[in-house]
Amino acid sequence: MNFNLEGRHADTLLHLSQHGGRRLSVQQNATHRWLEIDDVVQSVQCLSEPARLCLPHQQMLCRALPERAQRILELGLGGGDMTRHLAARWPGATQQCVDLDGEVIALYRDFFQGEERPQLHHGDALAFLQQGEGRFDLVLLDLFSQDGNPPLLFQPALYQALAARLEGRLIINLLPRTHLELERVRELCRQWLAPGRLWPVPGYCNQILMLDYT
Repeated sequence: MNFNLEGRHADTLLHLSQHGGRRLSVQQNATHRWLEIDDVVQSVQCLSEPARLCLPHQQMLCRALPERAQRILELGLGGGDMTRHLAARWPGATQQCVDLDGEVIALYRDFFQGEERPQLHHGDALAFLQQGEGRFDLVLLDLFSQDGNPPLLFQPALYQALAARLEGRLIINLLPRTHLELERVRELCRQWLAPGRLWPVPGYCNQILMLDYT
């Protein structure tokens, strides 16, 4: 059953917290459970098919996935929608997920985690890339702040660090506020990694950028 993003209606409020000017909630109806941050839906889990992707930008992102991945890194966790999907798609792959928000990680563990067992890291995405070792053949970059894409996404240091840790495909979920923001990310990818292919998400501001780098 499809999730009605605009006309969603919850039967149950599973979690609500408000602090620092931010509101987080986990809500549920008969078919879906979802995470909202400041009344914006971040993640949706289909209760009958937990590995199914329900949001339009995630369905578009799937078109950019490689045929196979063994070492997966997600920068940005949310409710773990992609984590569950990738674990079901490639059961033998190793998955590492990084999120700066400890509360989001806790909500994933309490309300959204299924049989998948990723390595969860509470911390900064850039620090994780710079301080760690080893390479990944799939990196999903899905970082957002209350204002949209965080400043890190427009800084060369992120792409320099990715160049040292990537040996395969990079997929970025962008929510550019201006054309200049979009072109800035594309130029940084060209400069430090490789030219990327862009998929706009019909009806949404999201843009999916994909590139291969070895």
